[in-house]
Amino acid sequence: MSFPDYSRRDFLRQTASLALWSSAPAVLRAAPMGDAAADAAERAVAELWRRFIAPTHGTVLTFAGLEGQVILPTAEDCAAARPNGMSWCTPISDGPLYGGLLLDGLCLRWRQQRTSGAAAQARQIARGLLALAQAGRTPGFVARGFATDGRSYYPASSEDQVMPWVYGLWRYARSGLPDEAEKREIVRILEETVTAVAAHGWQVPCDPPEFGYRGNFFRPKHKDAARLLFLNLAMHELTGRPRWLDEYRRVAAERVGPEARTRVEWCADGMEFVSSAAEVISANETASVSRSLWTSSLAQAALRGLWEMERDPIRRKAYARGLMKNARAASPHLERHRFYGGGGLGGFDVDWRFLNSTWRVQANCDEAIVLARSQLPHWEKRNPRSHWEDDTMREPLFAAWIVALSPDVSLRRQHGDEIARMLAGYRWEELNTCGFLIALCVQQQLGAEPK
Repeated sequence: MSFPDYSRRDFLRQTASLALWSSAPAVLRAAPMGDAAADAAERAVAELWRRFIAPTHGTVLTFAGLEGQVILPTAEDCAAARPNGMSWCTPISDGPLYGGLLLDGLCLRWRQQRTSGAAAQARQIARGLLALAQAGRTPGFVARGFATDGRSYYPASSEDQVMPWVYGLWRYARSGLPDEAEKREIVRILEETVTAVAAHGWQVPCDPPEFGYRGNFFRPKHKDAARLLFLNLAMHELTGRPRWLDEYRRVAAERVGPEARTRVEWCADGMEFVSSAAEVISANETASVSRSLWTSSLAQAALRGLWEMERDPIRRKAYARGLMKNARAASPHLERHRFYGGGGLGGFDVDWRFLNSTWRVQANCDEAIVLARSQLPHWEKRNPRSHWEDDTMREPLFAAWIVALSPDVSLRRQHGDEIARMLAGYRWEELNTCGFLIALCVQQQLGAEPK
């Protein structure tokens, strides 16, 4: 595994896990590791509400200044697709993704705490997710976030936004938190959205439709097989409609890709995770290899949902196999948290509008993606801390979540202390990006089951 040079120097300068534990506040060092992890998760929630939750809608902001500074796009920015139609490098780029995952953790937290405050926070995020789906005029479109007027949005969503949006609201609908009327409304909106995506051939539409599509769920890969199966089985569980179960069984048995595997076989095959610095990955175009654990974790979440819902022992065993393979593949990436202890890089400019100097008109989503990708080097040059947080905080935390979602009790035990040190070692108040919200999911998932 390859890491940036600055991380290597930090690693050689100290024994990382001990350094993290000794640098934690004294109250954490004195507490059992489980208590320290729980305290760290609560501090993460407090920090999220201090800086990263938009108060009007309850949507999650991707980044913010250390004092909560945020520059939202205007309605004019959204209409012009500025800095790009994907909304990348703006604070409203990943609202459904992060909101859906956060809602999972908040539901688990409410079940454990049963307090009105825990319930209120979960409801706030759920309302934000519903607002994102109701904002657009194109069925199946889920907006990424809202501009300063509280209504405008960028034209592109994606499969990486829709899947966690469904996942979070599915968890919320079955948590016991919503009353019957609210649950019916949630299920209605979920089914309408997934029905529309299915009508688009399992592609995620933009709004307006002529802007095209961003992403799909039918590619012959592990992560797409897991997500497509989950969407269908989750809709059947929530609605009881036979059409969803029939479609689930059909796509589960369908053979896809050059390997002609069924989607259940793709799920069982699992994924491999490589460092973002890796120069070479598998030459097989359909190989399930990923450089990004945060987005790949969506397949693990989908698999976990399938494993919980499935009653057929053969399919359930296949899902368990995929869950455990993914967890084992992710576990080496836990150590990336050790490089956080060195202090890290500075430099994070919340004013993304410097990218407007590279803006150009985009006729469709394909052109928006090309523009957005061309802007990433400019973003990273202005904001070196963003990449550092991704590498030393976001990726290892999502690796921990992939491990936590596994039914392999021995693997969770094996890495439990490392994960606890990880959670206790971060200083959430020093982070500019919101990926640390998955810490709540990690801590709650590990605590929700017998070890």
